[in-house]
Amino acid sequence: MTMLTSAPTGIDAPRDVLAALLPDDPHQGRPVVMDEQAKRESRRAVIAGICIPGYIVPFGSREMPVARGWGSGGLQVTLAIGSSDDSVKVIDQGDEEGVNAVNLRRLIVGTLGCDATADTAESTIVQSRHRVPEEHMGTHQTLVLQVPQSEPLRGVEKSVYECKRRHSEADYAKMWVGLYERLALTGVMGTGTGHPVMVHDRYLMSPSPIPRWDVPRLHQSDHLTILSHGRDKKIYAVPPYTNVEPIGFDDVPFEVEYDAAVRCAKCGTDESFMIETRTHEFICSDVQFCLKVRAGQADLEAHDRIVPRRYYPDPSLRVRAQADAEVEWSVAAGTGVTAPGQEWSLKVAGLGKVFAGRRGSSEVVAAAEVSFDVAPGEALGVIGESGSGKSTVMKCIIGDELGATGEVRIGAVDEGRTNLLEMTPPARRRLRTDTLSVVYQDPAMGLNLDISAGGNIADALIAAGWRSYHAIRRRAAELLERVDVPLDRIDDVVGQFSGGMRQRVQIAKALATDPQVLLLDEPTTGLDASVAAGVLDLLRELLAEREMAVVVVSHDFSVIRALTDRAVVMRQGRVIEQGLTDQLLADPHHSYTQQLVAAAHS
Repeated sequence: MTMLTSAPTGIDAPRDVLAALLPDDPHQGRPVVMDEQAKRESRRAVIAGICIPGYIVPFGSREMPVARGWGSGGLQVTLAIGSSDDSVKVIDQGDEEGVNAVNLRRLIVGTLGCDATADTAESTIVQSRHRVPEEHMGTHQTLVLQVPQSEPLRGVEKSVYECKRRHSEADYAKMWVGLYERLALTGVMGTGTGHPVMVHDRYLMSPSPIPRWDVPRLHQSDHLTILSHGRDKKIYAVPPYTNVEPIGFDDVPFEVEYDAAVRCAKCGTDESFMIETRTHEFICSDVQFCLKVRAGQADLEAHDRIVPRRYYPDPSLRVRAQADAEVEWSVAAGTGVTAPGQEWSLKVAGLGKVFAGRRGSSEVVAAAEVSFDVAPGEALGVIGESGSGKSTVMKCIIGDELGATGEVRIGAVDEGRTNLLEMTPPARRRLRTDTLSVVYQDPAMGLNLDISAGGNIADALIAAGWRSYHAIRRRAAELLERVDVPLDRIDDVVGQFSGGMRQRVQIAKALATDPQVLLLDEPTTGLDASVAAGVLDLLRELLAEREMAVVVVSHDFSVIRALTDRAVVMRQGRVIEQGLTDQLLADPHHSYTQQLVAAAHS
């Protein structure tokens, strides 16, 4: 190391002396678009994404100094994993000479000091928007996709928390409901780009806005695919040789954009993704591939192996699948299940729930030592004033309220041996797919008002494992007809319905999978008298047809009298009287019950 006895200062200092005082420039004069810390953040996220295929990994990289539309997510990944030894290809909508592609290529080459190429076969990194190259990519190559929407559930789920929960529990029924809605309205799958896929049979992923034609190319591919959203700061990846399966219905298969009558006007191929020109001709979207075909330089054998013929539209396959659906998917009203040696389908024993006090107030006992059981085909009424604890008991049973003590058992769950209160929240939610259903006082709590009546019933059936569009459609029509909702309104958005009709749709949804236990929470409160009477008549008929254990929570004695066989009366969180409904209402023993009955008749 050279020692300087007197370092010259000021603007006249020799340049070579100043350079000796400064550290070596690792970028060799190239612009520092992305600092080393940001690169490390991106690389860590990429490694995590590779380790857990399809999992959305957040990372802390800073914003990139580029214009919106340049694909800052793809740029961050390319700059983080690339080096001067790489050869980078940048394409935008299949073209290497678009404005965005040219500008990004200049920035990447200028920053990394790497080579640039238009040839997919010569590249080590391909940064793309809207397309996977038509040419086969090998194990030495990485595809970086610029993602405009990092959360695949965003279109069907507004809550960020719910999106995270659904990913953690692999609960993707809402995505199938979205497909159902598109099919019902258009008659086709309806997704143009970014069709949702299951990665490694576990995580739902929406690829960058690539056409359906490119989706099968991600399945068991030889190359690594990295998808990144810069502004959301999310990365996910598909390692080589990973299963990537497009989601769909068993009887409405996933299809790619293919028409045997369409050929490229430039190269003549009919097996690549086409775009229509202003002159109504079709040409290959991947410009470089098209040029290679014309020049006789394309590896057509390698391309032939990745052509997604398996997913070409096949009308005959649709017909066969629909016929199969008529046989495979059906639900019959089953017999109620009881615990071995017992008569009950639902048993509640010593149920208690205490709410902590707020701002110095004492704790609130909402339920204490509540016990009852319900047999198959029996309806039990729970009566009480507002604040008596009846709704809290119902919420504890269905899992809307956690932290309760005591026991809740269902004969159909582990033969009644498992205490539902000790199950995890995800396990309790799964019970509500086909074992336990609820009809809320407010239909908005049991329905999605932004989708159709048929879509709401599809929601229940899909959550229970149904994957046949036509069987779901048929079941929804049967149920809606049974609850007197006109079939010509099956595809109308529920938010446009009246209160009474919404309640009928909610009842149909609750009965869709013939649950073992049905809970009715003030099912007619808030409805006009004539509408409420019609809903009561409907419920009475439906309950008589099924061997379900039913709990009816209401303060309305007319509802309890019309629907239930036995009843319990609650006051201040406790059961103070119980018996046969007719006897209880005709000859109440407890003074509180007497007051309730007298008030109802006054």
